[in-house]
Amino acid sequence: MRIAIMGAGLSGLACAITLEKYGYQPDIFERRGMVGDRFSIAEAMFSLFHTPYDDAVKYLSETYDIHLKPSSNLQKVYFYSENESSFIDGHLGFTNMRGKHPQSYEKQLASQLKGEVRYNQEVSYEEISKEYTHVVLATGDALDTKKLQPYDVAFKASFHGAVIRGDFNQTEAHAFFNNNLAPKGMAYLLPNDDYEASLVLVYPQYPENESLDKEQLWKQCFEEVCTKLDQDFEVVHEYSIKDYRVGKTETGRIGNTFFVGNCWGAITPVFGFGQFESMLTGIYAAQDIAGVGDYEELVKPLSQSYHDSLSLRRALEKLDNKQLDLVTKSINNQLLESLITSKKLNFFKIISRIIHPFSRNT
Repeated sequence: MRIAIMGAGLSGLACAITLEKYGYQPDIFERRGMVGDRFSIAEAMFSLFHTPYDDAVKYLSETYDIHLKPSSNLQKVYFYSENESSFIDGHLGFTNMRGKHPQSYEKQLASQLKGEVRYNQEVSYEEISKEYTHVVLATGDALDTKKLQPYDVAFKASFHGAVIRGDFNQTEAHAFFNNNLAPKGMAYLLPNDDYEASLVLVYPQYPENESLDKEQLWKQCFEEVCTKLDQDFEVVHEYSIKDYRVGKTETGRIGNTFFVGNCWGAITPVFGFGQFESMLTGIYAAQDIAGVGDYEELVKPLSQSYHDSLSLRRALEKLDNKQLDLVTKSINNQLLESLITSKKLNFFKIISRIIHPFSRNT
């Protein structure tokens, strides 16, 4: 077999590492000049959404021999609506760095490879598929998937983010739900370290949001975060992304072509993270190629999790600020907090099934 992996992101690298463990040496093509060749940003892996795997880092290490070092564990998450605030605490997951940061997850995965990545390779699927028996599409771009099969776009998102300087507790994260700042979306703050953090404003690009002044929303968001956290933050640098597609492919495999990571639909719609899911799709594709698993069967739980997450997002989008205040205030209820943080049941899965009891096609 000749195996090509298009893309050296989380899913592509996890696929390559797993293939090597089964004795296969894939060719990895990356269009950029290095792994993680983008801005540095903090992201989170919330164990709340990974039940029954309450520790994704431990699970990847013990089950697949893939070892990651997070920036910090998360012990507390604060929630803010227009007029209310609350928090949950416990072992809630991990924060980690992405992009050009020297300890980004991409760079950590690349260091575990035996083979090399072919950088600055602008190759097409048509070219690769003629030369290789198996192709893993891991470019991270849904448009690459749409050239080959249907890709159901749940929504396009607009991001405005920044690295800000201040005083931070690395074990704490902050989430803001306020339609005046992020219509049908949210803002979140995750510490990079004790002195810098990533602040991101994200909301769906629905028709009613197209006419909004994005710069004004960002200005309001930044001022609100400064007020809520009682600090005068300094912006180190900013970035902006538009038309970021969140969705899912119709099928995970066509012939000997495998769709993994964002090309499959690994982003969880409710909060926009999907690192654990991306790596799992890469691992599962490798297992299928090696003859020790069935990719379509392995990704079924991930597919259901995607649909559960989308149900939660659709429900949140319907809430106005008064209703968001009620939800935020209710988190202070000790019983509800214990249900949310329970390791024995998936609270968000239960709620999503109540909201949308029937499975979607995609």
